[in-house]
Amino acid sequence: MSEYGKSIRMAYRPELVILIVEDHMLFTKDVKHALPEHTVFFARSVEEAKALYGKHLPDITFLDIDLPDGDGFEFLDFIRKEEPDAFVVMLTGSKIQSDFAISQQKGARGYVIKPFTKSKIEKYISEYLEFRKKQIELSLKQTEAHRNEQFVVLSHDNIVK
Repeated sequence: MSEYGKSIRMAYRPELVILIVEDHMLFTKDVKHALPEHTVFFARSVEEAKALYGKHLPDITFLDIDLPDGDGFEFLDFIRKEEPDAFVVMLTGSKIQSDFAISQQKGARGYVIKPFTKSKIEKYISEYLEFRKKQIELSLKQTEAHRNEQFVVLSHDNIVK
């Protein structure tokens, strides 16, 4: 992901961009109604999800495992390759322990078993907001350290000359 994309994501905005990758429309409508204050995009396949991900740079991606043209793990790999710190939550009907373990291994930040509740979705939104806050704080500390380092170097260069 470009630095521009990272700065967009870290900018303060109360409305989040959420991508939901799910092939069953019933669940997508339920999720959309649970998140009226956010911008929500839907994809029904891995290919559609890849296009929407690149276009909208979602803050959070809720991802089903079983999709018509592949599986969610494939798309999770794609996301993590593009953006290692991406915030992805599996949203699935699978109660299989190995699916849960693979999700964790591949870097998913959560696992919601359908049918979901609004409180479970809100929990992950809260976790994302805390995650973003920590990223912003880290970025500010790194910027300050870099500025201090440059100041010392410039000051030292001026003394030597």
